[in-house]
Amino acid sequence: MIKLEHNARLGRMLRMDDLASLGVSTQTLTEDAIQAGRLDEALALVDYFHQEMRIMHDILITWLTDIVRYIVAHSGTSEQADQVSTQLLATWRDYAFGVDLQERCKEAIRASHKTDGTVDPAAAEPAIDLLDRKPAIDLLDRMRLEFKVPHDVLVAWIQDLLAHIAETWGEEAVLDSILETHQSIWGDRYENWDTMTPHEKLALTVEGMRGGHFSGERRRGDMTLIDEGDRFKMIMELCGSGGVLRRGDPETGRPPHPIGEHGVNVDPHLWTWGKMGIHWYCSHCCIAMEWLPGRKRGRPLRPLDHVMDRDAPCTWYVYKDEADTRAYHYPRSGLDTPPDAPDEGEDWRTEYPGGS
Repeated sequence: MIKLEHNARLGRMLRMDDLASLGVSTQTLTEDAIQAGRLDEALALVDYFHQEMRIMHDILITWLTDIVRYIVAHSGTSEQADQVSTQLLATWRDYAFGVDLQERCKEAIRASHKTDGTVDPAAAEPAIDLLDRKPAIDLLDRMRLEFKVPHDVLVAWIQDLLAHIAETWGEEAVLDSILETHQSIWGDRYENWDTMTPHEKLALTVEGMRGGHFSGERRRGDMTLIDEGDRFKMIMELCGSGGVLRRGDPETGRPPHPIGEHGVNVDPHLWTWGKMGIHWYCSHCCIAMEWLPGRKRGRPLRPLDHVMDRDAPCTWYVYKDEADTRAYHYPRSGLDTPPDAPDEGEDWRTEYPGGS
């Protein structure tokens, strides 16, 4: 069941659906509402879909601005680092991605509800010509593509700039640069995490990988959600950011992003799960969700099962009570395992494709 509602903790709209629909693309649900003639729902979902995409776009621009500032500052011109980084990314930040299409889509939805004025008293709504639905649905998809194409470029750009940092100043500099941007991205986004209900935490997490990163084979934001009792499991087949970098884009057939000689780590680090060959972009998942919060909070914030097989799904976990975070999540990023951490027999040295 779709539950699009204002979230007081975030100060904005958030989808709080049941698990059966929460992992379904907002684009798909909007199309369903358009086809069924649910005018108010369709219009609200168009606005929310645009919001989902814009939030992640702004996050990527913030990250790139911080990376550029890091590079400029460490190249000997630190006085101008803020000005140069902000100006270089200004167009990406200010460009009105999807705004015109958002409004045109809503106009097309409203137009599809025009009738000849006759109303069947027995019907809940006026009779509507279903042939008028296609323009709105086409505009909705064009709005997605207007965000998705730059999204994939921005993710690749982050990967390439982090590779430049690693090549120029060493692998530890990648960690240093991500720590500099941590608060402005993940710190702010998850500021209210500890006050949120488990379902709110899941909804916020899913939002980022749904309309934010365009996960799933269709690149619309689809994923599988499972309630395992102690935790919610998110399975993305595939992850729309790092997964597309590693595997390529199934929607267009674009191959994996070429990473060059310095695009992955050659030394194992606790902030790369102790593994070698991690794309620099993907390292932020370990840093921001496991390594850093583990050192601040004593446990991971939202652990995941990163696997080296690029064709494997990406699986994340949201624990209903973080005290129940299972034991195998701790050693992978060098955290001390609490003596009361539940142990289901998982071996932290084992890869977990699909989270199994």
